[in-house]
Amino acid sequence: MMKRFIWNKYTRLMLRHILGWLCILIGVIQGFIPFLQGWIFIAMGIFLLADHVPFFGKIRAWIHRRFPNLTQRVHDIAEGIRAKFSSKKLR
Repeated sequence: MMKRFIWNKYTRLMLRHILGWLCILIGVIQGFIPFLQGWIFIAMGIFLLADHVPFFGKIRAWIHRRFPNLTQRVHDIAEGIRAKFSSKKLR
């Protein structure tokens, strides 16, 4: 019999690390392919890992200082998405 999946802070942290590093890996691979935009995946990986990897946190802070209007828009969109999914109970 299969046990129920436990969704706690450690599984979310592991999932976030796996997705972040996978995005960075895909971005680097796409950097060598001329018609794909690898920087998008690298940016997603940086923002996923910025809270847990200090180097990526410094990069995120630099992006916030350099592009304040863009980061505010992205933050507003992320808050809207987070509010949409947190209002529903996931099973």
